[in-house]
Amino acid sequence: MKLYLIRHGQTQANVDGVFCGSSDIALTAQGETQAQHVARQLAETPLDCVIHSGMRRSQATAEFIVKGREIAVESQPLFREMGFGEWEMRHHKELEASEAEGYQQWCQDWQKAAVPQGESFTEFTGRIRQALQQIHLRPPGSCVAIVAHQGSLSLLLAMMLKLAPADMWRFPFKQGCLCEIDLSPGACVIQRFNDSGI
Repeated sequence: MKLYLIRHGQTQANVDGVFCGSSDIALTAQGETQAQHVARQLAETPLDCVIHSGMRRSQATAEFIVKGREIAVESQPLFREMGFGEWEMRHHKELEASEAEGYQQWCQDWQKAAVPQGESFTEFTGRIRQALQQIHLRPPGSCVAIVAHQGSLSLLLAMMLKLAPADMWRFPFKQGCLCEIDLSPGACVIQRFNDSGI
């Protein structure tokens, strides 16, 4: 199976450096340009389908990829970013000032500490593992593009490589780039990572 893992284009939350998981926000003009660039990179690739997380930023990116092409599009919420609850759309400096104790606990043990009204890392991991199981159910030889988010894609890739969930931080997905994966029941090979095509 051939997989293309694509982070959605830039949003204002990315520009501002705030936590953004379940907040459903649009692409910036730069984000649209990044999505168009990825679409050009994939223009000659025979995709069977494009899967997005259902959030506006990933859906809009996917729409640029399939524009003018006969490609199936699927929405799969399992690929959504981790939800940050009360921390959504807030900057870490604000949290350090207003919720210092809770935020420091999370920074020191983010795999176990709770985000107020948010999704635990255990829940997030279980959700992405379920998404990976669904990928493995697809027909052999499939060629699929997945448009999702930094956290969900990096955790997904760590799982495909059979690494620990904490190893997700080894894979900082850049916007406007491609990650190309060859996936089989017994192996995962990264052919390209953060390829801007330039």
